[in-house]
Amino acid sequence: MNPDQPPSTSDPRISPLLSGVTWLEVAVLVVAGGGLLIAHPLVVGIWPWSLAPFNLRFLGALYTAALLAAFLQSWFGRWAPARTVTTMIFVFTLVVTACSFLHWQRFDPAKVEVWVWFFLYIGVCLNAGAHLWWYRCVPAAGSPPAYRSRVALLAQACVLGGYGVALLAVPEQAARLWPWKIDVFHAQLYSVTFLTPAAGALSLLRSATRVDWFTLGITQLAWGLLPILALAIVDVRLHRVDWLAWPVWVWIGLFVMTAVMGVWMLLRAATEAVVVADAEM
Repeated sequence: MNPDQPPSTSDPRISPLLSGVTWLEVAVLVVAGGGLLIAHPLVVGIWPWSLAPFNLRFLGALYTAALLAAFLQSWFGRWAPARTVTTMIFVFTLVVTACSFLHWQRFDPAKVEVWVWFFLYIGVCLNAGAHLWWYRCVPAAGSPPAYRSRVALLAQACVLGGYGVALLAVPEQAARLWPWKIDVFHAQLYSVTFLTPAAGALSLLRSATRVDWFTLGITQLAWGLLPILALAIVDVRLHRVDWLAWPVWVWIGLFVMTAVMGVWMLLRAATEAVVVADAEM
């Protein structure tokens, strides 16, 4: 793809580079997400830093949910939904890379997996950023969301994004909502849990197609439900979560909100499909 000649259509096919890198992400996320979610010893053993049980399953839940977004981007192979997914990938990888450098002491440079970690995250981040720049002049496919939809998207961005920023800026205070004890490194790292769907919501404000709503909807449904499921699975064995504590239910509420918004987006996608079918009759 020539960066000086961006596609002129509103929904072009994504470049072979973006497609190839995203398929690579799919392969990595299958191993990382699935391996951590089931606590496979091989995946746990090669992780760049040691993971306690709650952190292990939580990361597995996030990577498994991210797998859905990456797969759908690769499968559809067009700028819708890639514009939304690539935005989320850029935010996710940028924050994780920055936090990794900020807490460099947590990594052992003698381990090969540490260098693989930084290579993958820096490479994927640069690839996503470059494509967002190259496609910046592409006309937005779809139609602008209605007023109520815009309000809902902005509300999600403000609530989730606000807590994500808090985890970055004041990690020790913001981490008090967490059902298990996390240190500053994990608190700042987990900010992507909330910044990523916030970025996805903001990306739909300009314009959205049915496939945009569907992709973000199915991703958010998994993004909201899997972490709660992971928490319950670990606590069945360890019994460390105080299920009567209000911070725990605020934390759960944030993920329930994410999942509910995902269902709403899926309904929006179904509505768009009906409208298109009626228009073609």
